Amino acid sequence: MKVFGGIILKFLLSIVGIIFIGGLPVLLSGIGQRELRLQAYWQSVKEIVYALFHAGDLTYVVIGGQKERELFPYLWEPIMYSFIILFSAFLLASFLSILITIITMLFSQKNRNRIKFTFYLFESIPDVLVILLSQLLVLYLYKHTGILFFEIASVQTEKAYLLPIVVLAVLPTIQLFRISILSFEKEEGKDYVTLAHSIGLGRLVILTFHILRNAIISVFFQSKKTVWFMLSNLFVLELLFNIAGITRFLKSTMQPKMFTIAILSIFIPLFVFYTLGEWMLSKIANKGEEI
Repeated sequence: MKVFGGIILKFLLSIVGIIFIGGLPVLLSGIGQRELRLQAYWQSVKEIVYALFHAGDLTYVVIGGQKERELFPYLWEPIMYSFIILFSAFLLASFLSILITIITMLFSQKNRNRIKFTFYLFESIPDVLVILLSQLLVLYLYKHTGILFFEIASVQTEKAYLLPIVVLAVLPTIQLFRISILSFEKEEGKDYVTLAHSIGLGRLVILTFHILRNAIISVFFQSKKTVWFMLSNLFVLELLFNIAGITRFLKSTMQPKMFTIAILSIFIPLFVFYTLGEWMLSKIANKGEEI
């Protein structure tokens, strides 16, 4: 019960923090005149709070446009589109990083270091370059084979999913590999691994059924930075693939209440995902210690 109360408190404090951040542009709008517009800021915060409790009545105007649109249910589509791409890319990156880690751990330490060094070099590649090269590769293959293997941009009648997911997963795969290889090597030196070797268990069995179970917990807890990195890349991805997602919506309207609602639509699913994930993995870890 105490843990649940702590989670609720953390959630509420995060919501309050996002609300106050949502009104910051109003507070700083007078910085050119060397003044902080506190009164306008508090009025903006009040409007944000009111909007959160009356979200169904909200309308918005796109920057440069004149026509008002209802916020809901319109906003659900870009939210779902973005999160399908984001979570699919995260799951793909997680699977590939663990798979590559297990394969790498089968090599000698010398060859293992070479593989790690190669992957660390690729981590410095800019995300924009990865996106553009992937689109050029698809166009090159289409030109020479006549087959369009992936949709390289979303249009009104058809949405691009597969290529954006693959592209968004590239750099996070390398980041998660760096985290997971450190966790695997740390687990490799523990007593239970030595015991498993002594009773004749194969290296692959030890990696997949023993080390993986313990290392994955550490990888999950440290993957939050990777998810935030993916969110920053998501904006560039949606722009270059013409994806009408939540980050494109953020760009289209700069009203504090709309900005805050859009940020909350990103924060709440991620908060629930990591809270449930950490709770489940903690249960698994506790059972493992009991055994």
